[in-house]
Amino acid sequence: MITENGQAGKAEVFHYLDVCCRQVSNAYGSPDWDKWTNGDYISLSNILFKQTRVRISPNTLKRIFGKIKTDSRYYPQKATRDALALYTGYHDWDHFVQVQEWTERNATRPAELPAYTPPPALVAELPTSSQRPVLKRFWLPGAVMFLLVVLAFVWWQQRREIPEPIQFVCRNPLGENPHSAVFQVSPIRDPSAQYTIQFGDGKRENLNQDDSVYTHYYERPGRYFAILQRNDENIDTATVYLQTKGWTVTANMMHDTSRVYPIEAPDLFADKRRSISAMEAARAGVDTNRTFFMEFINSHPTGIDGDNFELKTQVKTSPDRAGVRCSQIGLTVWGESSQHTFDVMKPGCVHWINLQTSEVAKKSHRDDLSFLGADLRQGGVLTLRVVNKQASIFINGRKVYETHYTQPLARIYGVKIRFAGIGTINTFSLKDLKSGQVFDGSF
Repeated sequence: MITENGQAGKAEVFHYLDVCCRQVSNAYGSPDWDKWTNGDYISLSNILFKQTRVRISPNTLKRIFGKIKTDSRYYPQKATRDALALYTGYHDWDHFVQVQEWTERNATRPAELPAYTPPPALVAELPTSSQRPVLKRFWLPGAVMFLLVVLAFVWWQQRREIPEPIQFVCRNPLGENPHSAVFQVSPIRDPSAQYTIQFGDGKRENLNQDDSVYTHYYERPGRYFAILQRNDENIDTATVYLQTKGWTVTANMMHDTSRVYPIEAPDLFADKRRSISAMEAARAGVDTNRTFFMEFINSHPTGIDGDNFELKTQVKTSPDRAGVRCSQIGLTVWGESSQHTFDVMKPGCVHWINLQTSEVAKKSHRDDLSFLGADLRQGGVLTLRVVNKQASIFINGRKVYETHYTQPLARIYGVKIRFAGIGTINTFSLKDLKSGQVFDGSF
């Protein structure tokens, strides 16, 4: 029987994991997992979550199925094994192992032999007494050698350490603004690897073997997807969610990551108020003679389908002023485990544009994103329409981009509109294309 930590029955651990992988791949409908693409692992991750309510990231699945190569084979934690077993029709992992043990015992049990009927007597030449020692000299050393090989294999299996899975969770993922999140990481058994947490707000921290708890201070509302990396490769994620009560405004200075400036605006987007003035920003502590940004955020759970919605907003980017050259605007829609986000700025500044639709990400320093170059200082309309994971971006009614993604956003958890300098939002609407539900915060 396999124990929780894998210390007993080690020789059987990976055998049963292989059997489970075969059954999972058959249930998924694609038995040859060596040919699986990244989309297959994303799809299987979503199917497992829907059927078992256990979130197994695509990267974790890749490690289980051997797509991601490591120094020693990965062995998942009990909750993950339970989910895989449940997906293949068993109650949990222990039930799966019990069934496999019973099946293999009965499959290997020797069948009852028929009664022996001696053949007709034949005259056979028996070895003489002088020949018998010669036969012994041949088979006895071979048997000893075989026994030594078996003992060496058993010894090697016993000394072989089964790596424990690295667990990455946030102890307090829900909060208000600001929020100090506590992350638990354990265990780290590979001192040669570099582990890093990308906190999802542009900040990161390298891990060491001596610490298992890390805290991070989130100072803006929104939904953050913290990522645990091993040698710059994503291996697990955790979500942190800071909610708001309606629309909020937060400013920050360029190249100053040490502070942000919340701006009090209780009547924002009410009574035709559609912007924050430079004077209000200055009173909050912003040096308006330098480059600064304003983020308008409305973060709360909704029932709107993040894969079937339309967002439309009429905006005006910042006029020319000190520290503002590109007059950019960024728009973000947060989903359950991913997001849509894109920037629009003056055509001469497209080098700084980023674009993401769920797992499909593009950066202008390696992709041509010139179609998102537009001067909106005199106003314009931005539209993001998603129909069955087919995302389209429109600028002033003209479609400039379209793509299909695989990882679902599920429901929407909020939006963010970010301006360089002083921006104006004249109208904003977000609605579910199937149910017709309207975002609480549209105006």
